[in-house]
Amino acid sequence: MRDLIKEAVNSLDSALDLRKLIIKKLNERKLKESDIIEVVDAVDNLSLEEIQKLGSNLRTFPMGCDLVEIAVGPCSSSLTLTQFIENCMLTDYMGFPIHICSYAVADIAEREGLKPIEVLKMVLNEVDVPIDIDHFGMYGAMRFPKEITHCYGDCYFKGPPFKGCPRDRIHKRLIEKEKEHADEFEDWIKLASTVCVNVVEEQGGEEHAAPLEEMKIVAETAKKYGKGLEGIFHIGDGYDDLISGIKACIDLDVDVFVVEGAPFNRAKDRLKAFAKSIAVSRILVKGGVVATNGAYEDECRVGLRSGLNTILTGFPLNHHGYMCGYSPKTAKRGNFGLRRVMRIIKEEIRAGNVNASFVDKDIIKAIALGNRFLKGNIYPYSIGGFYLGDAHWASIKESNLCRKLKVNKTIDDISAEKVGLIGGRYISWAIAEKAEEVYISDADSWVEKATIKILNEAGINAYPCNGDDKKALEADKAYITTFIPNIALKILNKLRDGRVELLI
Repeated sequence: MRDLIKEAVNSLDSALDLRKLIIKKLNERKLKESDIIEVVDAVDNLSLEEIQKLGSNLRTFPMGCDLVEIAVGPCSSSLTLTQFIENCMLTDYMGFPIHICSYAVADIAEREGLKPIEVLKMVLNEVDVPIDIDHFGMYGAMRFPKEITHCYGDCYFKGPPFKGCPRDRIHKRLIEKEKEHADEFEDWIKLASTVCVNVVEEQGGEEHAAPLEEMKIVAETAKKYGKGLEGIFHIGDGYDDLISGIKACIDLDVDVFVVEGAPFNRAKDRLKAFAKSIAVSRILVKGGVVATNGAYEDECRVGLRSGLNTILTGFPLNHHGYMCGYSPKTAKRGNFGLRRVMRIIKEEIRAGNVNASFVDKDIIKAIALGNRFLKGNIYPYSIGGFYLGDAHWASIKESNLCRKLKVNKTIDDISAEKVGLIGGRYISWAIAEKAEEVYISDADSWVEKATIKILNEAGINAYPCNGDDKKALEADKAYITTFIPNIALKILNKLRDGRVELLI
């Protein structure tokens, strides 16, 4: 594995082989702590520049998810119900997933004389994007005293390093309040798209998270209802803490890794440690998506260059509003993190530092339509040793948007014949599995090459067209596989051939 990691710095082929090896181990539940240590050690030996190249390669389709997005926290215990709902509506309009801090929802509900689940349902009545729930325990929405719910973020403001809260007040919980609505526990998970579990207790951070046994209950219930699972861990010392955090997440079978740095990055070379944590996560994460919920501006930038997919941020008064994108002496409660994080991402993409597309509502809609076309037969379903889709696909599958959209065709409408496919991504994989033989063309030569390799290794008769769409038309039937309308129509108009059809 060490040799593969070293080779994957400069070789997409090696990166593909590396991910296939890891996915096999994860699926067979055979990835051991010794494997994690081997990966961490191998990445540790690379330079910062090499780590960034490695992480970027592993974000490339189909090794990982080649999208970058913002997840938005719209809620705070300080907000009115109206403000909270309006924040959710604005987030939905922008097309970003909503990160629900369940303790804040419960505080708002209490002031309004409502049950917490009733407020969550109000949100769902207004939005289509995926809903992610956090601060969630064995009794449902967690509850905290005011010194926590109205925390001013001293640790982030002062800067690293911290081993615990500077005011020694985390992790206090109002358990009796939580128990009042314990009957809502499963309903919250049923309504969510994804659920977060925090494993930092396993890293020695008992003051910052619920007991791991409690997180296991949440994780098992999320899996029971087919929801995506996100695992949050601290970078800590950048070695032992990183290994223990990732191991705990893998033991819980999480789909997405969420890495927290900033004051919880206590490594001597904190930027290399942050980059390393993202790249290691890229190698080991099951669902191909790596996020951060805590990163100073310089960490955000080096993380994006090293394979990061998602930065969690928030509206003013939401604690995620200051946890990402700001620097010590500026990271404080009241910051509007969303606009800052958006600027950082766009600057890094514009500068050519990030080999990924910024997610917008058109992409979210296209993934939702893809889900509908595939009839939900996506990640963790696999073809040729790779998942069909990633954790983003699973999250969007459990959203209102996916439930509302209709498609003209489904995978069942594709007859098993000689098929030409224009576009070599996940939709093509599924059609290829059903057809007798397929000819695939993609504008990205690596996407086409990797797709053909994966399908051939799955025993599927797939042949490359070397980017020549017209060769795909030589089949009995040809399909344009993208669900992004402007791209699909552009291809259709260029070909002007009655043998090719849209799937939209």
